[in-house]
Amino acid sequence: MRLVSLSEVLPGDPVTNQELADRFGAQEQWLDRMTGNRSRYFCRPDGPVGVPKSTGDLATAAGELALAAGAIDPGSLEFVILATASPDHLVPATVTLVAERLGLVGIPTFQLMSGCSGALQGLYTAQALLRSGLRRGLVIGADTCLSLWPTGKTDRRLTPADLLGWPLSGDGGGAAVVDADDTRPGLVVRHLFVRTTAKGRPPGQVVRWYGPDGAPYVTAPDGSTGLEPMGEQSLGAIERYVPGAAQEVLDELLTVTGWPLSSVENVLTPQLNGILSERIRGYLGVRREQSVPCVADTGDSGNALSLIQLHRAQQRVGSGIGYGGRLLVTAVEPAKWIVAGMALTHQAGLPR
Repeated sequence: MRLVSLSEVLPGDPVTNQELADRFGAQEQWLDRMTGNRSRYFCRPDGPVGVPKSTGDLATAAGELALAAGAIDPGSLEFVILATASPDHLVPATVTLVAERLGLVGIPTFQLMSGCSGALQGLYTAQALLRSGLRRGLVIGADTCLSLWPTGKTDRRLTPADLLGWPLSGDGGGAAVVDADDTRPGLVVRHLFVRTTAKGRPPGQVVRWYGPDGAPYVTAPDGSTGLEPMGEQSLGAIERYVPGAAQEVLDELLTVTGWPLSSVENVLTPQLNGILSERIRGYLGVRREQSVPCVADTGDSGNALSLIQLHRAQQRVGSGIGYGGRLLVTAVEPAKWIVAGMALTHQAGLPR
C-alpha cells in the first residue's frame, strides 16, 4: 500500500492556555505545568463561514485537501474510511455524508469508532481492501470534543478533571489517499499492525453517551451525589503503561524492518500531551530531530493525530528537513490499550 498524499485540518484560530484560564477560572501557569500543551483548536457552531464546525466538516475538508495535494480525481476512489470517536449522528453514519459532500457515489464506506489508534486502524482496513482487489481509497481521521463535554456548568463548578481534560483535547482532521500501486512516488507501507493488549486491565479512558434523559446521578467515593461524568481518564495508568507499550511497538517495527533506530529519519511517537509525549520520546531513545511532535500545539485530536503527524513528516521530507527514506509510526490508545505501528519508506516525487 502506498500513501499518495496527506492533509491536515485545524478549525479556526488556536486557543491559548491564557484564554482557557480566563474562561474556566484556572491559572495559565498551572495549565502549562500540568499538560505541556500551548494551544489547541475547537470547532465553533457559531464560527466564521467556511471554518469547520463539526466532525463531518473536518473530515470533508481533510478529504478535499488530500485529493488536491495528490491531484487525485475523486472518481478514481473505490472506498472511503472514516475513523472517529465523535460522529455527528449515530445514524446516518458521518462517513456517508462526507462521501456525498466529496461527490462520491456507488462505493463502499466504512466508519470506525476508535480513539488515538483510529488512523492506523483505518489504514489497516484500507490495506486489507486493497489486497482484496480494490485499487485506491481515502482514509480520514477526524474528531471534535466540545459536544462530548457536559453543558450547563458554570465556570466555578468545573472539576479538576474537567480542567485537565479541556487543555488536553482539541479538534482536527487528517486524511490520506491510499493506492495499491506501491511502485510510484509516495510513502510505501512496509509493515503495519494493530492489536489489543492488556487483557483484564481497566480502560484508561472512558467517554460515555447518554440518551434523551441525560446522565444519571451517581454516588462518588466521598459519598456525594452528582451527575455521572461524560468523560474520565486515568492519568496515572496512562503515565505508567503507555511508555512501555510504545517501546514494544517500536521494538517490533525495528525488528521486522531490520533498521537501526539511528537510521530512521522520522519517528512518530504517541501524542498524548506535551509533557508526556516528550517524556516518551526520551524513554524510547528517539532524538529530537527524529521526532515529529504536534500535540503541544494542536491538542489531542484523537483519530486525526497520526495523520496530522504523517502530514508533517511528509512536509519535512519534501522540504529537505529530515529528508530520508525511513519513517516509523507508533500509536497507543489508552482507552482499552490498543497498540499500533507502521513502517514506511519514502519514494522520490512525493506530492507536496
